[in-house]
Amino acid sequence: MSRTERVRSGAPLSVPHEWVSPAGCELCGRFHAGVCLNPVTASPAGLLTVSDALTPLGEVVDAAAEHLAVRHSYLDPEADEWPDWVLAELIVLWRAGPCEDCPVWNWKELAHHFMGWWQCEYERALPVWACRCGAVFKVCAAWDRAWDLYRPTADGLLGDAAGAVRLDSKGRVKRSDACPDCNRSFGGTVAEQADPQGCLF
Repeated sequence: MSRTERVRSGAPLSVPHEWVSPAGCELCGRFHAGVCLNPVTASPAGLLTVSDALTPLGEVVDAAAEHLAVRHSYLDPEADEWPDWVLAELIVLWRAGPCEDCPVWNWKELAHHFMGWWQCEYERALPVWACRCGAVFKVCAAWDRAWDLYRPTADGLLGDAAGAVRLDSKGRVKRSDACPDCNRSFGGTVAEQADPQGCLF
């Protein structure tokens, strides 16, 4: 069996719920299910003076948030105000200080640290799926009908790429890589898990 199979079943693939990518909470920015237990519902202290002018900390945080909007497209540049949880996280990161790779420590590096923090949070929250052979993978939705599978690292981040599954417009598998451990088609394994008796792979 080749590492990549081009297969097409008669019925759409029943994508397991484990393959659904998480959505970030609008109240805290974390990736969690259910009610948010730690919502940030007010602008954090220390950003404004008593006359509503930006403090030195406020200037750094506001510039970093602007950079997140304009250069990283993470925030809406047309928004009237930045999300409270973003401001709060920027303060935490600023007070934590630079990493050893930072040439300087300013609002631009702060924005980069924020994106690095967010990427790690996202990767750790990605669903985990196990092949029939026991191999475990992180699953990332590339788009509506495409999934990429990765080996997880020890700290829960994305490791080496392990393969991918692609569906056609009708939801049928048109390409599926094979598990690097057992060489079974990812798409075939998912189909068997969903319908062991009716699998066409």
